[in-house]
Amino acid sequence: MANAQPRQRRERGSISTDEILDGAFVVAERDGLDNLSMPELASQLQVGVTSIYWYFRSKDDLLRKMGDRATDTIQDELPRPEAWAASDWRRFLLTYFQESRRVYQGADVLTDLTLMRTSSYSIPATHRVYRGIEAIIAYLVSAGFDLDSAWRSYSVLSIFSRGFVMTERTRRLNQTPPEGELQLGLLDAETMPLIASLIAKDRVMIDMTGDDSYEYGLQLLLDQIENVHAGLPRSS
Repeated sequence: MANAQPRQRRERGSISTDEILDGAFVVAERDGLDNLSMPELASQLQVGVTSIYWYFRSKDDLLRKMGDRATDTIQDELPRPEAWAASDWRRFLLTYFQESRRVYQGADVLTDLTLMRTSSYSIPATHRVYRGIEAIIAYLVSAGFDLDSAWRSYSVLSIFSRGFVMTERTRRLNQTPPEGELQLGLLDAETMPLIASLIAKDRVMIDMTGDDSYEYGLQLLLDQIENVHAGLPRSS
C-alpha cells in the first residue's frame, strides 16, 4: 500500500489572526482550554508552530485575544436596556439574565474564558463589559432607582447568575453529582431522609442546578428588589 502523503503546511503569511483564533476555539471546544497548546493549534491549522508565534507571543497572549472575542460574542447577544421602557425594568432584568445564562449554557469555552479566567481580560474587553453595566445602571436610575440600589440590584443578580453558570459548568466538567436517582448513592437515606425523598420523588439535583432552580432564585431576587424599590419591607 502506498505511503500516505503528509499534509502540506501553509506558508507563513498565508494565515490571519482571525483564522488562528478560529482554530484555537475549535481545539479548545474539542480538547478543553487547559489542553490547548501551540503545537496542537499549529497542527489544526496546518502551519508551523513558529507561524503561530509570529502573531501571538505566548499562550497567555492567545488566551487574552480569545477572551476578547468571547467577551464580544457574549455582549453582542445580551439585550440592551435602551430598547426597553423604564417601566419594564423587572421584565428587562429577567430577560437579560435569562439570556445571559442561555448564551453560556451552550458554550463551555466562553464560560471558561470569561467567568473562570477573568484575569485574562484585556483592558478593552474590561471596558466593554463595564460600559454594558453602566448602561444598565443608568436605565435603572431612569426607572426611579437611586444609584446605590441600582448598583446593588444589578450586582446581586449578576453574582447569582454567574455563580449558577459556573456551578453548572463545574458539574459538566467533573460529571458530578450524577443525575436522577443515581444521586442517592451519595447519601445515607437513614440520616438524610428529607434530601433522599426530594431526589427520589421530585428529581431535584443535589447541587441545585437546572432551569427550575435558576428561575426560582431569579424570581426570588427580583421580588426582593421590587419590594425595596417600592419602599416595602423586605420579606424575611
